[in-house]
Amino acid sequence: MRCEHLEPTMEAIADGSQEPGAEDRDHLQTCPVCQSRLARARMIHEWLPLRDVPTPPASFTAGVMARVGRERWRTERVFDLGFNVAIAAGVMLIAGGGAGLAWSLGFLNISIDWAALAVAAGSNLGDRVVPQIQTIGMAAMLLTMTLALWWWAETDSSV
Repeated sequence: MRCEHLEPTMEAIADGSQEPGAEDRDHLQTCPVCQSRLARARMIHEWLPLRDVPTPPASFTAGVMARVGRERWRTERVFDLGFNVAIAAGVMLIAGGGAGLAWSLGFLNISIDWAALAVAAGSNLGDRVVPQIQTIGMAAMLLTMTLALWWWAETDSSV
């Protein structure tokens, strides 16, 4: 059990960045497997600074940054698609609500009676619209919130 506990910290112990506790130190003195691991980690730690570090090609940084840009663009594209679908669904919901409101007010019929429409637009319109004012207000608020959210999402936050 102690070997599995020490294995993730073996490199830190080998390079001196972490001191083992008393129980770990006792285990390291008695366990041949952990002693071998620690000796190997110390050998690697001593060998790494002696090794030549290869120089990356001149286009390495530009290539990595281009790939990061492509990955970021793909990620943003997915979010933009989801956002645009949500906006389209909201617009369809508002349009459907407007059509439902117009239907409930009697403005949408299979056949349009222009005379009745003129009469309804006159004195009778107030009697029909006033009870629906809460629905109209909620639709306007939903549209305003949707447009504000769209504006917020499209602004560049890195500026």
